[in-house]
Amino acid sequence: MEGDDDRSSDDSWSADFEVDPVEAQLDEFWEPARDESETTAPLSNAFDVSEQTFDPTLPMQHSYLGTDLTVLHGRTLLDDDEGSSYWLPLLPQIDVVLVPGQTLPLSVSNSEHQHTLQMIKRALDGNKIFATICMLRHENMTDLYYADVGTTAEIYEVHSGGENNSMKIKAIGRQRFQLLETKPDSEGFFPLARVKVLPEITLPNPMSENAFQCLDRYRTNVNDEEKALKRRHSLRSSDSLTSAWPLWIYEQYDPQVLVKRMKRVLSTYTAASQIPSDPIELSFWVARSLPVSDAVRLIPLRMNSAIQRLRWELNTLEKPSILCCRNCNQTIANQQDVFSMSAEGLQGTYVNPHGFVHDTITIRKANGIVLQNQPPSTEFSWFPGYGWTIAACSQCQRHIGWRFTATDSQTRPSKFWGLCRRSLNSKSVKELFPKE
Repeated sequence: MEGDDDRSSDDSWSADFEVDPVEAQLDEFWEPARDESETTAPLSNAFDVSEQTFDPTLPMQHSYLGTDLTVLHGRTLLDDDEGSSYWLPLLPQIDVVLVPGQTLPLSVSNSEHQHTLQMIKRALDGNKIFATICMLRHENMTDLYYADVGTTAEIYEVHSGGENNSMKIKAIGRQRFQLLETKPDSEGFFPLARVKVLPEITLPNPMSENAFQCLDRYRTNVNDEEKALKRRHSLRSSDSLTSAWPLWIYEQYDPQVLVKRMKRVLSTYTAASQIPSDPIELSFWVARSLPVSDAVRLIPLRMNSAIQRLRWELNTLEKPSILCCRNCNQTIANQQDVFSMSAEGLQGTYVNPHGFVHDTITIRKANGIVLQNQPPSTEFSWFPGYGWTIAACSQCQRHIGWRFTATDSQTRPSKFWGLCRRSLNSKSVKELFPKE
């Protein structure tokens, strides 16, 4: 797949675009308010999640990298004991924040990515683990610096050799860490990072000391999730009678209640079968799906409890927001038009043939976008069965993503947008439409 900011900034390249008369026209994004209490009303969705026929497990396989990758077995977890630290090969990434459970595909060559290639070889010679960290921009938008937290990545598939001594790998985010210090390796090829693995804290049930023992025979597992939640609520209502606090306060920090609330919020974005039920897994699934800036996406990585992460994520998702072009602030999409094309979440991380990594958000419909005047290409497509067309902001002509079009007329959705998170800003409705 083609398209990145360096290329899109070229004036001659932007001249190849034309306005799509159907889907990229600059329509008014919001309908008029119906009454004084309703400030905005989003346009109806062009595609319903229940109509989707595309297999969401296909994008997470990253088949565009080829079928000749070797699977590496085994898994390494680093201790999170107090005082423990580790020196790991470091991969700095611009506009990419890796989250535990997220796949990181890389395609590197000796001619263009010599330092990254040496870093990967160093990791493969050891325990297959390297550290990934996001490079943040100072206020002048030019100088870069390391974020204070990151995620370890473990290589699980690899292919080396071929043209330019290239290497393709698939790695997966494992554990959060705090960056302590960095230094160059002995040969000066790549940086090393000393990191402290952050613990994952599971809080105990705060009502365990108030529980009535006579009700213990009812505290059994129920296969039906809805019935289990109802029984749990009934038992906790009884237990709370001897507590100084009412039940609703405890439920603000109940992981199962938070999971239920999160699934209800996410039901408009993705099929329920794709949403994890484990609180820790769900908190990371949502963290890697939020269409927010790098600095905001780092916030849940600093949190050591799934309860804390889920509460913060619910607060973020429940605020209506709009996605705008990061360069010129033109309105591009409504948060409610984001949906899942991958089982990994509402957005995925993919790599193009030149080795450039993109955090990509999938969206049902978008406004203010122009398309390159070329037919869709299926070469190196991140979504099997779809062809891609380069897309840019119609106002500033900066590259913003791609439109994907199904090659089979029976596939649903027939088309959708894959927009680069690095090209978007998320702004709240209140920020864009303040009450007068």
